[in-house]
Amino acid sequence: MADQLGKESFLPGRSYQISLKIKNKDYSNDLIKCQIIASVNAIYDIVRLELFVDPRDIITEITGEDPLKLSITPIGNLGDRQERLDFELMYISSAYKIPIKPMMYKPFQVDRVSFPIICVPRKPFKTMNTMVNNIYIGNTIREIIQDLVNKTNTNATLNMDTDNLNNNQLDQVLIAPKTLAKSIKYLNETFGIYNGIFNYSCKYDNTVEILNLTKRITQESTFIIYQLSSDDEDNIKFLREALEKPNVYYTYDLINTSYSGNMKAAILSKNLKHIVKPSDTLYYEIDHDLETLAENYGLSYSTQNNKKIQLDSDVYERTRYYTDHTGYEKEEQFAIANTAKVLANTTNLDFRLEKNMNIIPLLDVGRAVKFNSKTSEYDKLTGKYILKSTIIDFDRTRDWEVVARIFLMRTNKDR
Repeated sequence: MADQLGKESFLPGRSYQISLKIKNKDYSNDLIKCQIIASVNAIYDIVRLELFVDPRDIITEITGEDPLKLSITPIGNLGDRQERLDFELMYISSAYKIPIKPMMYKPFQVDRVSFPIICVPRKPFKTMNTMVNNIYIGNTIREIIQDLVNKTNTNATLNMDTDNLNNNQLDQVLIAPKTLAKSIKYLNETFGIYNGIFNYSCKYDNTVEILNLTKRITQESTFIIYQLSSDDEDNIKFLREALEKPNVYYTYDLINTSYSGNMKAAILSKNLKHIVKPSDTLYYEIDHDLETLAENYGLSYSTQNNKKIQLDSDVYERTRYYTDHTGYEKEEQFAIANTAKVLANTTNLDFRLEKNMNIIPLLDVGRAVKFNSKTSEYDKLTGKYILKSTIIDFDRTRDWEVVARIFLMRTNKDR
């Protein structure tokens, strides 16, 4: 059963303390699993909770009307390395089985059931799903997005990259009634927000983030991940040093890797021709070469000035015409934005991190991270990637144990 607020439990020596409160009850002791998913493919985080509770609580107390307040606090040797993580969550869905019980309630008999709940942060959900509409004349894309965010009236703030931003003053833009999320997507597909790959989301603190991933991969890494070798005598020394560095992670796990260059080329073709309709002529042709596009506007990284994408050129040598978009005058930003995003995840890595770790940087998807392997044969896979997604699993045994699965992406295979 839930405890009254003010009776929060605390287990000394545990690496994390997780608190869950719903309405006027504390369900921290009933929480057995917690999963947080952050991804560039999602406009807000997803949180999955699993409680072990009396079915009466599910029917009468956890109904979906009240916010769920989740807090994750590092303790022990992590206490100085990570800030507390707070979520105010909205109950989205659940599925559970209620066992058969006697007709009369017996206070000494409590039959608990597993109760999983899928949640999303409340304020980001409200912000991104608020309906907006307006007509803009002679405004830039940044001005339009800032005004749309302000129109949500949810106290959301805007964090928007300015590198390679489309600064054209647009003659007229109609934002028909649609959600903020769909409005931002429309602006990118129609005009191109960046000369490169863009990503947008609303963070758990209600900050609308719009990032230029093409530029982000060239910036300083937010953290470094080391794959340790199985026979390095310096591993113990390295692990001790890593504990003192908040943005250094390590793994002994297998590295899963995939590459899909030729598949992307088959979808796009080598020569891309966009037929648009400017106001002063019948049509205009925007020509792009796939390899040049990948090198200049993909998520390409190289230490030797070699950002070439590896393709079987004899197979994909063909031309494709794109005629379903009118474009904006003779500008090519929309064509770059819509084509380059297909090349974002040509090369993928994923692996697990275990033990004590700093959680907050792992949720900052869309940032550059660096992967290093102490195995010399894997040298070509090292270097910078974009953090594509993170799945963090907290499981309660005696204490809270955490495992994070990290997914990285970039365009070229060989650094």
